Amino acid sequence: MKKSYFLFTALTILMSLSTAISSQSPLLNFLTCFSHNSHASNVIYTPNNTSFLTILNKKMFHKKFQTPTTPKPLAIIAAKDASHVQATIKCAKSNNIQIRIRSGGHDYEGYSYVSDVPFVILDMFNINSVDINLQEETAWVDSGATLGKIYYNIAKKSSSLAFPGGSCFSVGAGGYFSGGGYGNMMRKYGLSVDNIIDAIIVNVNGNILDRKSMGEDLFWAIRGGGGASFGVILSWKLKLVHVPPQITVFNVTRNVDGGATDVVYKWQLIAPKLHKDLFIRAQPTVVQIGNGTKNVVQVIFFGQFLGTTESLLLLISESFPELGLKKSDCFSMPWINSTLFAYSRPIGTPLEALLEEPQAGYSKGQSDYVKKPIPIDALESIWKKMIEGQTLFMQWNPYGGRMEEILSSQTPFPHRAGNLFKIQYFNNWTDGSPKSIESHVNFSRSFYKFMTPYVSNSPREAFLNYRDADIGANHPSNTTKFDIAKTYGIKYFKGNFERLVSVKTKVDPENFFRYEQSIPIRTY
Repeated sequence: MKKSYFLFTALTILMSLSTAISSQSPLLNFLTCFSHNSHASNVIYTPNNTSFLTILNKKMFHKKFQTPTTPKPLAIIAAKDASHVQATIKCAKSNNIQIRIRSGGHDYEGYSYVSDVPFVILDMFNINSVDINLQEETAWVDSGATLGKIYYNIAKKSSSLAFPGGSCFSVGAGGYFSGGGYGNMMRKYGLSVDNIIDAIIVNVNGNILDRKSMGEDLFWAIRGGGGASFGVILSWKLKLVHVPPQITVFNVTRNVDGGATDVVYKWQLIAPKLHKDLFIRAQPTVVQIGNGTKNVVQVIFFGQFLGTTESLLLLISESFPELGLKKSDCFSMPWINSTLFAYSRPIGTPLEALLEEPQAGYSKGQSDYVKKPIPIDALESIWKKMIEGQTLFMQWNPYGGRMEEILSSQTPFPHRAGNLFKIQYFNNWTDGSPKSIESHVNFSRSFYKFMTPYVSNSPREAFLNYRDADIGANHPSNTTKFDIAKTYGIKYFKGNFERLVSVKTKVDPENFFRYEQSIPIRTY
């Protein structure tokens, strides 16, 4: 009796162990494959590593994905060179494991580090060099480098060269560039992708390709079509642009109670028509006054002018006197310092702040494009709606200038001529309880719906880098995967979507590089 009992127990343990090993076999097979195809083993972190969560959260900008119930990767590959990227692709393919590619971790929907199927994170933060060539006026930038590191390294070599990138300097280059990133110099020089002249990508077969060997179709697709649909981009070659030794910046705040609505209305009419050297962003924001007893809307006008204060004041007095800009509002500084000023850092902040890691928080982001001025009475309704939510603010980024001169088909990013400005909605809060998250996300959705009459339609356009999982989320149960993809694809890419599908089908016919809003392959 005792002997039978022990035999039964031993068999039970062996069966349990076998089941555990079997359930982990894709990971075990992946790890074995990786060790055979790469020269390093200290770049892989699994849940058994004590530093696994540290590495996972290191580049996770959104705290709502840091919960215990959020799906975790089977492993994180903190790649240090191209061989680690190649091995990851090969071994993930052979074991039917998805790859999520992360550079900066700012993805609004966490698509670069969350999935509901077995996956590994290919983290690019260690591949982050920035190599400036002053003679060519170019820079080779690795995908894991942040915008701040790019700016910092340019400024160390030159005071007259810059790059037209974004104002959030902790954003990773990989996702920012491949999504068609914009910034405060877009009216002068266009988007970041309009100034990219080469790239290095690892394709689905593990081959390392440059612009010449990948071909113009793929090079076109990764400059605004989202690189993670086509391969793993190792680095980008940027064409640097010229800036004066000193430029002028300002922040001017106007209260809605003090006539800000009229100023915003006029801003819509003239901001896209101003001189290319002048960029003025409007940022409606809810603030508390009266010792926190009353919420009101203020509008912050941020301006950047590639010239002197005197020339700026003359331009404003002729075109936008309603702003009431004074000389005391203006600050002259090198371009590199303006990147900190644009991110609301105090004047005098050391340049090393550009290298800081991002601070994670709770947020929901969305986007819209405006083609006709929003009437004054509608603006007043918008302010009232903002006050209801308390924590949502918007950035209205003006178009015109160089953005009107570039054809919508030149890159996958289609939102060019015909737009007055782009809206970024950003709802930012501190309470991480499930109830709070649900409440704030629901308000963001209701506000987005509220804005429908005032923004683009047929399609209602959206910016790829401001991912919104709600786009294409609601559809009949019999909708095909391709038609679901077309729903978000048309909003992000308009007429360029079909060409992106053709490129995708050609370079990744088995759809290995995929995620919730990736470019689909053609299946018919």
